[in-house]
Amino acid sequence: MFEAVPWPAIGSFFAGLVSVLFLGYLWPYREERGATFFMGVIGSVTLWTVSYGVALLVFDPTLRFLFEIPIWLGTNFTAVFFLAFALEYTGRTQLVRSWMMAGLVAIQLLSTGLIATNPRHGLVWSEYRVEEVAGVAGVAVTNEPLLYIVLLVTMMMTAAGIVLLADAFASYGPLYRYQTLAIGLSPVPVIVGSLPWILQIGPVPQLNFAPLLFPLHLALDMYAFFRRNMFELTPAARRAGDQTAIDDLGIGVLIVDDDKHIININQKAGDILGQERTAILGSPLDSVWAEIDLTRESQRIRQPADRRQREYAVSVSTISDSGGTEVGHTVTLQDITAERQREQRLAVLNRVLRHNLRNDLNVASGYLDIVSEQSNDEQVKDMLSVASRNVDDVLALGEKARAVERTLDSKELGTEPVAVKPLLDEITATLTDEYGGTVDNRVPEELRIETNPQLLKSLFTNLIENALEHSTKNKPAVTIDVVVDRAVARFDIRDNGPGIPTHELDVISQGKETDLEHGSGIGLWLVTWASTALDGSVSFETGEDGTTVTVTLPNVVDQSANGEAKASEEQPPAATD
Repeated sequence: MFEAVPWPAIGSFFAGLVSVLFLGYLWPYREERGATFFMGVIGSVTLWTVSYGVALLVFDPTLRFLFEIPIWLGTNFTAVFFLAFALEYTGRTQLVRSWMMAGLVAIQLLSTGLIATNPRHGLVWSEYRVEEVAGVAGVAVTNEPLLYIVLLVTMMMTAAGIVLLADAFASYGPLYRYQTLAIGLSPVPVIVGSLPWILQIGPVPQLNFAPLLFPLHLALDMYAFFRRNMFELTPAARRAGDQTAIDDLGIGVLIVDDDKHIININQKAGDILGQERTAILGSPLDSVWAEIDLTRESQRIRQPADRRQREYAVSVSTISDSGGTEVGHTVTLQDITAERQREQRLAVLNRVLRHNLRNDLNVASGYLDIVSEQSNDEQVKDMLSVASRNVDDVLALGEKARAVERTLDSKELGTEPVAVKPLLDEITATLTDEYGGTVDNRVPEELRIETNPQLLKSLFTNLIENALEHSTKNKPAVTIDVVVDRAVARFDIRDNGPGIPTHELDVISQGKETDLEHGSGIGLWLVTWASTALDGSVSFETGEDGTTVTVTLPNVVDQSANGEAKASEEQPPAATD
């Protein structure tokens, strides 16, 4: 049977059969991104190859010409569907549904219509005749300029799809690289097979070898589908994710090329600049905001005077290609107006607390002492004593507020090796003189950690002071242990007091104070802020025998410098009266 069918027709039918089978495998994936248009490509290939195979067996010129209509419908819409697939597959779905795409579809329909009516006007080709070549019905024509325009439009659409896939190949790394490369190269055999027929060159210009080469096209498509999870890993998610991440950052983002023209901008940046994004794209950065200096990594600038007064932290980072060549910059705009206002308020309140209020309270405290010395009324003396203690408490609170300020400025203080035991001995000597009690410092003499000494001192001072001051025992007792595990130092501060009230710890754990729930001071806040500033953590455990506060400081121990020094990991006995 097949011996009677010439090989060109067999090749074309074989390509059509492979296309039909491939469509069957694709059907379960029809809901995936790009799958519908990809199936449109394979469907158009099926129409093209099968129609061409049948046409090769028809020698009657009139009937043979009728098969040109489905052949060219398949040819034209293979390109349409390929471009639509490339757009949706790479995350440019909005262009698929654009007027531009509708215009391209209309052009291809018009082209097919001109070919179908060519016998009447002869605009596409002339002198249409059937010539037998290799046992099949080949076609010899004289191509008119309009045919080349039709083919040029079709090839440009195919080339645009290849460029989109090549961009995904270059931009998105190995995850999508091989599948996009395979799909992008798949039209190449078809284009190569069409050129001798288009240009009327070679030994058999009457035959179009493109349908015979479609198995190579389909082989590349099948590789992408079966071996590279074509519809399970799509660049569209990566592209959409990249843009969504930029849009959802909550800060303005501008991307400029090496000529300082804006090539991408998110909605937040458009709102900051008070312009539509489309109006800003392509504009020189200097024309939009001349104060932004791309040579400085960070800067603070105010919004232009013709807009609402805001202050922004501007960060600039360089964009380099795979060869390390600088190709542009990313500029981020973060509104720090509220932050700056908070800094100003804190500075003013700190000045009032540290200077004005402290000076006035010192004067008041002095007068209270004088009046108390001159008064003979014991009841008045008691009231003056209470007032004097309250004034002293407020002054002490002011000193802690200064410690808070140092905590907030800790990034500027740097780190240095700190001998922990001598530091703790110095703290405990002062505090036991003031509050009484004992502190058992079990930290090894040789232990040194790389940290900020001022913050560390503030942290331990507040913890030990809290344990001694609020103890209800006749003999307040505090024990300090440390366990070193590689570069981590974990300090346990145990006391025999009544424990920290639950509502005090709740305020710290919730991270805010309210009118109904607040702490009695700022000591625990200072402990929390100091441990955070040291990149550590603090936890509290209260039981019947007292409270254990655990401070963990990572990446502070140089084991080579500390040798084998390590505190005992045995739990010490609970402190007693």
